[in-house]
Amino acid sequence: MKRINQQFGVYVCALVCLAVASAAKASPEDTVADAVLGQADFSTNQANQGGANATATGMNGNRGLAVSPSDGRLWVADTSNNRVLSFASAAAFTNGQAADIVLGQADFVSNQPNRGGANPAQNTLSGPRGVAVDSAGRVYVADTDNKRVLRFDPPFTNGEDAVQVFGQAGSFTTANQAAMNAATADNMGNPEGVAVDANDNLWLADRFLSRCTRFNTPAAPGGDTTADLVIGQPNLTSGDPNQGGANPAANTINRASGCALDAAGNLYVCDEFNHRVLLYLAPLSNNQAAARVYGQPDFVSQGANNGGRSATSLNTPVSVAVDPISGNMFIADSVNMRVLEFSNPQTDSVADRVYGQGGDFTTGDVNKGGVSASSINDVGGVACDALGNLYAGDRLNSRVLRYNVPAGQNGNNGGNNGGNNGGGAMPCGVCGPGMFFMMPMCVVGMIVMRRRTR
Repeated sequence: MKRINQQFGVYVCALVCLAVASAAKASPEDTVADAVLGQADFSTNQANQGGANATATGMNGNRGLAVSPSDGRLWVADTSNNRVLSFASAAAFTNGQAADIVLGQADFVSNQPNRGGANPAQNTLSGPRGVAVDSAGRVYVADTDNKRVLRFDPPFTNGEDAVQVFGQAGSFTTANQAAMNAATADNMGNPEGVAVDANDNLWLADRFLSRCTRFNTPAAPGGDTTADLVIGQPNLTSGDPNQGGANPAANTINRASGCALDAAGNLYVCDEFNHRVLLYLAPLSNNQAAARVYGQPDFVSQGANNGGRSATSLNTPVSVAVDPISGNMFIADSVNMRVLEFSNPQTDSVADRVYGQGGDFTTGDVNKGGVSASSINDVGGVACDALGNLYAGDRLNSRVLRYNVPAGQNGNNGGNNGGNNGGGAMPCGVCGPGMFFMMPMCVVGMIVMRRRTR
């Protein structure tokens, strides 16, 4: 009987350890924004701050954004102002700070598509929706309404000329759109999201052609603007949604709107009309099948919020980002007015955290609780910096939000399924530091049980 009681005590101690460590693991992260651009404060949301013209401090319907890995600059696609804005430091900007660089316009007060011209030019933009930066600080812009991607090189000056154009056969003055049945490796339908991988390859989410294409080292000597690989289509000459099928599959896409890559070269793609995000594992190849799906229970489902709004559902995802430190994945779930965070995206398709809905996975309210540091209205882009800070392009609030990594969390923005943020001295789950800190309690418990059973 004594031996049974002793074993029972050990089991109870183990269960207590697991419960406490699991509680630490599930501790919530701060989902309140710490700084804002485009607005003077968190309580206002007028386009261009209510002015008739654009300014260096205002935004209008901004979408995609990126942080430069070379100098920490923040770049924002200010879509309805037909320009891209840059701020000197993503991690240190203050509320309402003015941009110091503008691309696509001659100055900070102009906002006409293609600077008012009938055709695009080497220094104009029309409705840009995505931006990416390579290791040398070169900026790629998805110039969506002009059906092209432009490359701008440092040192940057206001209104500078692009040095490379993708999608228009080398012409800076045309805006031709590829038809679904006339796709090629050189044309585009609607460029939406752009990303750059660790090898400085350019990736494009082409919404109209339902594909994600890779351009191998286009900025290198001898680099070109012809796509080298395609995801979502059987080849570079196809452009039908879901490859012409009535239902999606693991290798199809219906309107690609955003893409991102992690440090290992794995690719995440926003499959907008199938209301899902797909994960493709490296090494990547043409027409590859996805290894994991987020937002749907399987690879053949396609309904918005399939099964109801929850931590496993999506409604029109348009942007995706990966934290380079923790590997956590973030999705701009636009119609649900939220950003979802996945702490172990390669093994788990259930979101661990939600931004914009007060921590509630079942709501999708516009500016829940009113315009504030906790609300979102149709998020159009997400990005992470080298410190693990999160950025969101809050499109219909015409602002950018920054969510700082909590102090003392070593840049892990919610790693280990929501631990390591707000978990105090026991930041992670079972078999991690949380259990380490519980071990002395377990030892004491076992000693007490042994004494009582003698």
